Amino acid sequence: MKNIVIAGGGEVGFSLARTLSEEGHNITIIEKEEAVSEKLESLDILVVTGNAASPTVLDKAYIESADFYIAVTGSDEVNMASCAIAKNKGSRTLARINGEDYLRDPVSKEALKDAGIDIAFCPDMISSTHMANILNVPFLLDTPMFDEKLMRVMEHRVDKGSRALGSEIRKLKLPRDINLVAVFRNEEVLIPKGSLRMENNDRVLSVVPATSLDRAYEGLQELFGSVSRSDMRSPITKIMIAGGSRIGYHIARLLSQKERSVILIEEDDRRCKEISERLDDVLVINGSPTDKELLKLEGVSEADAFLAVTEREEVNILTSLLAGQFGAKRSIALVDRPDLKSILEEMGIDLIVSPRSVTLSAILKYFHEDDFSSMAVMGEGELKVVEIKVRERSKGANNRVDGLMGLLKRDLIIGAIVRDGKVIIPRGETIIHPKDRLMVFTKGGNLKWLKDHF
Repeated sequence: MKNIVIAGGGEVGFSLARTLSEEGHNITIIEKEEAVSEKLESLDILVVTGNAASPTVLDKAYIESADFYIAVTGSDEVNMASCAIAKNKGSRTLARINGEDYLRDPVSKEALKDAGIDIAFCPDMISSTHMANILNVPFLLDTPMFDEKLMRVMEHRVDKGSRALGSEIRKLKLPRDINLVAVFRNEEVLIPKGSLRMENNDRVLSVVPATSLDRAYEGLQELFGSVSRSDMRSPITKIMIAGGSRIGYHIARLLSQKERSVILIEEDDRRCKEISERLDDVLVINGSPTDKELLKLEGVSEADAFLAVTEREEVNILTSLLAGQFGAKRSIALVDRPDLKSILEEMGIDLIVSPRSVTLSAILKYFHEDDFSSMAVMGEGELKVVEIKVRERSKGANNRVDGLMGLLKRDLIIGAIVRDGKVIIPRGETIIHPKDRLMVFTKGGNLKWLKDHF
């Protein structure tokens, strides 16, 4: 258990406080707006109202005893100043930095080290890199990638006519190289047990070895019956981006470096000129991304992928739907409402990406880097995906999976094991060896259990 002070009670700060509190840590959050502070009081945490850059306010937040200080306010200067104070008090520090004058990489341990910041991160660049990476894997899924050359996480939806509908998981007769690891049902996340029955519109996550990818995809598609437009195995040569926001700019920059045809549509004339001057290989169009005739004129029907990343979520939703109607092969919308994911994807948007979830994953990855090889979150933080290496004399080493009774009592599942460069889909009789790398899907406060046992 750690003592953690968070500066900034906005969406990222709230989600971070809730997630870390559920892990059992002591959380104090600093927020200058009283209305936001009142919302934060719904969490089981200490809330201090005031300016996070004030030494007096930091003292009220018990900065002297903080193991970690995480600054996620909307001000770079406040984040930097408060981290300098917190570092001087002995805390490890993480800071959200938006300005390109300060930070040029998505995440850096060196850029602002002299300013007292151990890890600086830019949410816009993290989201941009994440979305660009999504286009580089065979299936269009907003899922964490661990050793993507070895394994994949795949998602399918249970349809009304699905063979799986109403069946218990243990009766689905899945091949041994497929492991169901999570079910998203409405706003709930379920770690599947054999007795769980599939319901209409369940979103099911599966782990499969890369060597079984094509066979597994076809088998799961046939089983669940979902008609997916997420198949990315065909070449992606033309990409259209709606919005010249910082995220749009960085995505265009990353994709143009891979010798793809990139078109970016932006309403603001000044921003268009700025982007076109900085990105020679990107065609920048001045106009509204909701203009149907403009989309048709610029060839949206020929786009292999359409990315809607304006600063207005309603525009991202509308333009993604229009792009799909006009023939774009895939559409991705930046929408910070994970609870709307299922509804929007049912409406025809192929993928919804939440900047908040992506940023939360990045922060938690570095927060837990001493304990786990990697970590990511899905949904609104309810589901964690953890990669952990089994220690030589750990409690779990040399045990069968079904012998670890804690797995049966807890909301967690070992999705895959990497051993000597090969992927093993575990079953009850599988023995866990020292030096195995486990890919674990878990809910709630199970991280301490994982750390203690492996």
